[in-house]
Amino acid sequence: MEISRRDRPSKNTVALVRWSRQPGENPVGKFIVSSIFGMMLCLFLMIFLAGLRSFGALILFTFCFAALLTVRSVSARRRFMRGLTKRVNDAIAEVTNRPGDQLSAKQFRHLAKSGEKLPLVVSGVPGLQLHVARASTLEKNAPEKWVAVFTVVPPENGTASFDRLVAAAINAGPGSAHTNVA
Repeated sequence: MEISRRDRPSKNTVALVRWSRQPGENPVGKFIVSSIFGMMLCLFLMIFLAGLRSFGALILFTFCFAALLTVRSVSARRRFMRGLTKRVNDAIAEVTNRPGDQLSAKQFRHLAKSGEKLPLVVSGVPGLQLHVARASTLEKNAPEKWVAVFTVVPPENGTASFDRLVAAAINAGPGSAHTNVA
């Protein structure tokens, strides 16, 4: 599978995680549609079951039916976001070697919604940023595509600290003197 030119990261970025989201995966929308379907089902069941022939039973049945159908999608979405966050945290821990830079799923979701960049320090040198952005697509009804990337930003005041950042990243790579190879 060849990566199109638009999906390739620029030379100062490294893609950590890519994922896509279908347009209909909104739990609130699913709850509303399930509520309507549950109400129609309850109205049909009122013909056969006398216990459902009250307004309170209709509301209770509709709410419980919609909640049962929506809970699975909400838990699947949370599990998916925790998995993405774990993959991003593993990459952060590998690069920065600092446990304080770990993200929670809520922080990761906030980065995706706001588009903010999270500055990171590698071996005491600033210049690395974590950024979550929506990737552009050409199709009109295509799933939303997202990507979490590391961006290396050279410092404004000189290249000496930027060179140390690159050297630290190269030395932290596989097969370096600091890793134990069995």
